[in-house]
Amino acid sequence: MARHVFFSFHYQDVADFRANVVRNSWLTKNRDNKGIFYDGSIWEEAKLKGTNALKELIQNGLHYTSATAVLIGKETHERKWVKYEIFKSFEDGNGLLAIYVNRIKDKDVHIAAKGLNPFDRLGIQVSEDGKCLYFYELVDGKWQSFKDLPSITNKNSNTLYFDNGSWYKSSNWGKFFKLSDLFPTYCWVNDDGYNNFSNWVEEAVKQAGRA
Repeated sequence: MARHVFFSFHYQDVADFRANVVRNSWLTKNRDNKGIFYDGSIWEEAKLKGTNALKELIQNGLHYTSATAVLIGKETHERKWVKYEIFKSFEDGNGLLAIYVNRIKDKDVHIAAKGLNPFDRLGIQVSEDGKCLYFYELVDGKWQSFKDLPSITNKNSNTLYFDNGSWYKSSNWGKFFKLSDLFPTYCWVNDDGYNNFSNWVEEAVKQAGRA
């Protein structure tokens, strides 16, 4: 089944063509699947309109997608809007996966240093009564509330996933999870992303309980 994918990345990895390698591979192999991909001009225009415009742009981009692929470069973990895209994807019920792209050669045929994994620096806590999920980010070695999307409530458990959609099951109440404990991370080069990306996406979608 063709899947629509939202790509989350640092724009330096677009300039260096690393993000493009993943995106173009996906589009080549899935010609009927128009993966979501924003270029810098769209983002720059939205920045001029403020935070709400950026959030609306991200929400619109997530529409009709069933998975979010986070492309990890050297500085991806520092990007505020990557973090927001990840948590918003979770709220929307998208499958989540991360992929290191630093070993993809850039336009000058160089590889880059391995950056930190955003999934290691973002966390979710289930409330003590199971009615709410709180989102956290790691800042200077301490877990702090993620201000741009601090929490979500159990409006419809079928749209929020963990063990067949039951994030709010009683055995999780009060527990804290790093995203890296829950969702997979791959390396595009070492794990042969060109041939395996479709499988990674499908597994992420299944984990999210999406048809």
